[in-house]
Amino acid sequence: MPVSCDSQIVDQLKKHGQDHLLRHWEELNDSQRQHLQEQCSSIELDEFKKLIAQAFDEDSDKSIDPAAISPLTQAIRLPEAGEEQAWTEARQTGHEMLDAGKVGAILVAGGQGSRLGFPHPKGMFPVGPVTDRTLFQIFFEQLVALSNKHGVRIPYFIMTSDATHQETIDFLKENDWFGYPEEDVFLFKQGTMPAVDDQEGKILLSEKHSIAMSPDGHGGLLNALHRAKLFEEMQRRGIEYLYYHQVDNPCVQMCDPAMLGFHKQRDAEISTKVVAKRNAGEKVGVLAEVNGTQMIIEYSDLSEEMSRDTDETGGLKYWAGNIAIHVMNRDLLERLATGETRLPVHIAHKKVSHVLSDGSQKEADSPNAYKFERFIFDSIPLAKNPLVIETSRQEEFNPVKNAEGDDSPATSKAALNARAHRWLGEAGYNVDENATIEISPLIALEPDDLRDKLQPEQLEGESIVLQP
Repeated sequence: MPVSCDSQIVDQLKKHGQDHLLRHWEELNDSQRQHLQEQCSSIELDEFKKLIAQAFDEDSDKSIDPAAISPLTQAIRLPEAGEEQAWTEARQTGHEMLDAGKVGAILVAGGQGSRLGFPHPKGMFPVGPVTDRTLFQIFFEQLVALSNKHGVRIPYFIMTSDATHQETIDFLKENDWFGYPEEDVFLFKQGTMPAVDDQEGKILLSEKHSIAMSPDGHGGLLNALHRAKLFEEMQRRGIEYLYYHQVDNPCVQMCDPAMLGFHKQRDAEISTKVVAKRNAGEKVGVLAEVNGTQMIIEYSDLSEEMSRDTDETGGLKYWAGNIAIHVMNRDLLERLATGETRLPVHIAHKKVSHVLSDGSQKEADSPNAYKFERFIFDSIPLAKNPLVIETSRQEEFNPVKNAEGDDSPATSKAALNARAHRWLGEAGYNVDENATIEISPLIALEPDDLRDKLQPEQLEGESIVLQP
C-alpha cells in the first residue's frame, strides 16, 4: 500500500473494503494524489457502509402502497369571493415577520442550462421579455425591493454545485450583486456522494485519481448549510423562517407575505405552495396523504386510475401539484441536518462510466451503479403541522426547464409579459394589448405598487420596460 497516502485514510479504506481506490496511486502526480486523498477523506465510510447495505437489501423497497394513499384533507385554496379577509390578515402577519427581520431566503442554484443549450449556470439564463434580465437578476431585484420596503436585510443563501459555484460567484461580482449587499449573500456548495457498482458495492473511480461523485440531491441542502456553518449565521441574525425556491422559476414571489403569514398563523414547521394540475396526465409530484401523513407523491407512484379520479365537484382528487416553493422553520432544518434525524436517502440505479482495475475506461451502456441522494420534500412528513397553500399557476409558476414546448424560455417570457399586462390593468392603466412589457421588481412587487406612479409616455410603444 502506498506509504505516502495518509495512514488513517488507508486504514479506513481497508476496513471498509474500499482500498481499491488507491490501486493507481503510484501512477498519479502530486496534485492528483492530493485530490484523491481529499475525496477519500470526505466520505463518512461508517455511514456510507449502511447506505450500500440498503442499496443491496431487497426488502428495503420504499415504493408506496397505493392503498395507503389518499387525497389531502386540508389545504388553503385560492380565495373565492368573500374569503379575502383571511388572506388579507395573513399578508399583514407576513409583513410583520418581514419587518421584524426574521425571514431569510434560500435559492437552490446548482443546475446548468444544458437542456436549454446554455452551458452556464441556469441562473445566468436571460428570460426578460424585452431585456436580457436574467433569472438571478429577477431574484436579486426582488430582494432589493423587499429589503427597502421593510427596512431590513434579508440574507440570501444560495446553494451552488461544483459545476456552477465559481462561475456563479464571478457573474454576481461582475454585476455588483445586482445592487444587493454582498455581505448579505452566502454561496455554498451542494454535497456529493460516491457511486458504487451494483455487484459488490465498490466505490467507483471516474478517473484513476478521481472518485465518481454525484450531487446528493436538493435535500443535501441541510447538511451543506450545516457544513458551511450557516445555521450559526442565521441564529446570529435572528432568522427564524426560510423561504425556499429553485432557480428555474422567474415568476416566484419571493418571501410572499401571505404564505409567511399563513405559515405562522397555523404554527407550521413547513409550508408548501402548490398549483392545480393542468390535467390528470401532468407529470408532477402531488401533495397527498399516506396513512394520514402529508407528503409528496411522485407521479410515477400514482396509478393512472388514481391520477384521473375526481371528487363530487368534478375536480381531480389529486390536484395539488408541487412547485418546489416552501417556507421552513430554521429549527426544523437544523433538526433534520445531522444525526439520526437526517432526511432519508433515496437510491437510484444509474449508468456510471468508470475506470476498471487495469486502468482502462468502461463506458456504461445500461444501469450498473447505485447513486444516493436526499430530497428536501421529505421534510414534510417529519414536520409539525405541515401546511399546503394554493397559488395561481399563471402568476407564480412558469419555469424554464425545456428548450421548446411547455416550460420553455418562450412560455416563461410569455407568462412574464402576460403578468405585466394584468398588473397594469389592475393598477388602472390602459396598454396596447400587443405590446411586450417587462416590469423590474424594483418598480413593482405587486399591482398596487404601480398605482398612480406611471406617466402615459412610459406605456407607449411596442416594447415597454418599466425599471428605475
